[in-house]
Amino acid sequence: MKTSKRVIALCLTLVLCLALAACGGKGDGPKKATIGVGFFSASGNATVATKEFLAGLEEKLNVTFQYTVLSQTDEAQNISKVQELIAAGCDGIIITMDMGMDSILAECKAADVYVAGFLCDFDSSYRNNYDGVFKHPNFLGSVADGDCGEDVTRGYAFFDSLIEYNEKHTDAPIKHVSMCTFPSYAFPLQQTYVKQFTEKLDEYNTANPDKAIEYDPYDTDTDVLQFRAMDSTYFSKHDGVDAIISFCSGTMVYPSMVSAGKDKTIKLFASGYGDGDNAVFGSKGAFQTEMVSGVEAIVYPLVLLLNKINGVEFPDQPAEAERHSCASFIINSDEDMALFEKNIYLTAKAEDALLSADDVYNLTAFGNENATYADLVAFLSHMTIDDLK
Repeated sequence: MKTSKRVIALCLTLVLCLALAACGGKGDGPKKATIGVGFFSASGNATVATKEFLAGLEEKLNVTFQYTVLSQTDEAQNISKVQELIAAGCDGIIITMDMGMDSILAECKAADVYVAGFLCDFDSSYRNNYDGVFKHPNFLGSVADGDCGEDVTRGYAFFDSLIEYNEKHTDAPIKHVSMCTFPSYAFPLQQTYVKQFTEKLDEYNTANPDKAIEYDPYDTDTDVLQFRAMDSTYFSKHDGVDAIISFCSGTMVYPSMVSAGKDKTIKLFASGYGDGDNAVFGSKGAFQTEMVSGVEAIVYPLVLLLNKINGVEFPDQPAEAERHSCASFIINSDEDMALFEKNIYLTAKAEDALLSADDVYNLTAFGNENATYADLVAFLSHMTIDDLK
């Protein structure tokens, strides 16, 4: 790990904390624990990098990990996967889906197993079943894939990225855009992103009529991708656009652009990172913006689970489980991508993560008697392009 990255990590805690951790912290070290992790996918950069990051923590934290893959649509399958992890002896489980939580928590309570979330805002549970989930003794909270709650600003970030592109390309600015999202039942915040983006664009167009950017009104019949590749009819329904603002994963859009021969004429501003996107990013291809959550965000649920398993908690631990936003790597240029390519997300090397095993140990209540919940939450805002410099 480079010195600059270590400085970023250590800014979350006092220098004194490291000395305490080096002396052993509390007790004789952490209890042996097994943590189950349910991913969106069995493969891909994000999954591979997360596993590599966790593998680098196993010895220091005295933990082993077991992995499974969850469904984005099948609640019964996810409950079954959690049951399998419990049967395999997991003491804690990190899940990426907010589905069937009543049944999942009932299973975990009976088995004395704790649950926490990763890359999921648990918005459905938060709005519709807060007491049943966030007040449940076996649910410890979640970190979202980007922003959530009152911190939602990604729609504004997409607007800023679009304007930044035009300012850099005054000879050929983008003048006409369309949008797409995943279904609102699974990603309700993407509807907020659409509203934020279009409101800012309306304001911009009013103030800059000579630079106005036309946008096709968001249409739930044509602009919602049902967790599968964009249909080729999208392009005829949005004829003449210079760019697509994909509030959902660009992996559902770009292959369809290639198949339709649109990858040379339409720019793509997207959430997420698909394998190999760096080869067609910026000056090399269609992608002009990607917004990616760092795999290191998994330290939030992991630390909470390990604290619970070790019978300790932070002095400022909230009485109820919380959900938190995490900062994103907002990649808007070749230079940004060059920085991102050095992070564990693409290198799959633990030494390229923003936190080392010692850093993570120092964020736990059992490893550092001065560690706080506030320190843990603070790290979630330190995963930006600037933090990779």
